[in-house]
Amino acid sequence: MRSLAVILLAATCGTAHAQGPETSPWDYEAGRATPFGEGSAVAWDILVSSNDGGANLNRVHAELGPDWVAWREPTGPVQWVDLPEGRILRIENNMLTNIALVAEARRRLDIYASLSRAGSLDTIPFGPGRSFHRVWLEAAMGIAANSGEVEIVDTETGFDAQFGEETVFSADYGQTDDTLCAEARIDPARRTATLALIRHAVPIHPDAFDALQARNDLPCAFSYTVYSPDSPDGRFESWVLKPASSRPLPRPGDATGETLPQEALIGAVGETAVSVVRVEGNQPPDPIEFFSDTQTLRATGDLAGAFLTTIQETHHFGPCPEQAIGSARLTCSEAPGLARQAAQNEGLRQVLEGMNALRQGDHARAVERLAPFRLRDDSAGVAARILVANELVAWGQEGLDARPDLDPAAMLAEALELDPYAPDTYWHLGRRYLEAGAPHAAWTLFDLGRALPGREPTPLLSQVDTLEARIGELAPDWMNPAGSVAESSQ
Repeated sequence: MRSLAVILLAATCGTAHAQGPETSPWDYEAGRATPFGEGSAVAWDILVSSNDGGANLNRVHAELGPDWVAWREPTGPVQWVDLPEGRILRIENNMLTNIALVAEARRRLDIYASLSRAGSLDTIPFGPGRSFHRVWLEAAMGIAANSGEVEIVDTETGFDAQFGEETVFSADYGQTDDTLCAEARIDPARRTATLALIRHAVPIHPDAFDALQARNDLPCAFSYTVYSPDSPDGRFESWVLKPASSRPLPRPGDATGETLPQEALIGAVGETAVSVVRVEGNQPPDPIEFFSDTQTLRATGDLAGAFLTTIQETHHFGPCPEQAIGSARLTCSEAPGLARQAAQNEGLRQVLEGMNALRQGDHARAVERLAPFRLRDDSAGVAARILVANELVAWGQEGLDARPDLDPAAMLAEALELDPYAPDTYWHLGRRYLEAGAPHAAWTLFDLGRALPGREPTPLLSQVDTLEARIGELAPDWMNPAGSVAESSQ
């Protein structure tokens, strides 16, 4: 039984990547625990029939590895699913896009939760006077709040997944008549890859996919029905396995360049982050440098800048320890002493008023007092940008309307470009993308933040691990379509 409560939690709220967007196409395969190796080449003929009488025949070429699958449809990119690394690799126009598999699962969860109200609607409206049952959305997204919506009925050659009088999915294993399966069979050692292909390339309902997983054999043919905004009257697709008939598919290392997921959204921030992570010899500031900066600012009378710099230090290294003196986090010992000087320093008093308002939940006052400091280009200005951006988000639409001159995402992007070594900024900006419905962009930032040289994920950024674990529980088929890779390859 899938938990509706958990789906709601994940819609509002695995393992960390190893070969994320910081890895160049040419280094990707070398960075795997084992090389991709040679795959078993196969093909499927796909007959697509619409209810208006139209039909066309397509072919999908695929290569099945022990823990990966690659395929090319008649149009669109070559796609690789790398299960151990948790990545989707898309090659189009010789450019590679490296996507977190968990981000794609989250995208589908978001769509399902939004359109079906987390599975509470039976009928999904689309267009004037049109609708379709939630089961067809569940098949399209590969996500369902509850199991058992589709009935699995054994047949002489396999099984049918039925909803009412319609067959949602049908699998043929050639058990009584080998005519259909005479041309090609899949090596049982490629079970994981085959199920991964079906999970990612086919709109299959989770109940039907569960039935596929439960069988030790692999179908040589399957078919399914689709209802969607693109096919409001329905269409029928039939896949039949055929011998391979094409040259090998491009590998990730064959790409001549790369693009980040949702690059148009991420823009220059992504380029900055990739260069920081990838270029050897980059040296991030250490805690002693922050301490030195605060001392310099204090000596020049810039107490507001010194206090904000102590805050930026925590964006790099996490909350201050209880005993800062005697540790590497000497900057943390500066804040109390600075606060005692507020009466003699207008700028510091303004910052402390803003921080007090922040703690009290007075978002308007916090933004008003802290916003002027965002114009600085040093660590203090970076901290101010992050604080003001988060206060605007907490303030909600009222705050955005009250301060149209302030853009939270833009301020966080500026903060990252000015100081790309602070893990907390990757979390805050990634969350903005996630809440805006762009999980591919969000996980690009999460992954880059976790790959920063000279940094460990802060407690804030470590929350990505919890997000990924929840998504893995909600959509296990997307992460491990045949269970554990190790078990399925034995």
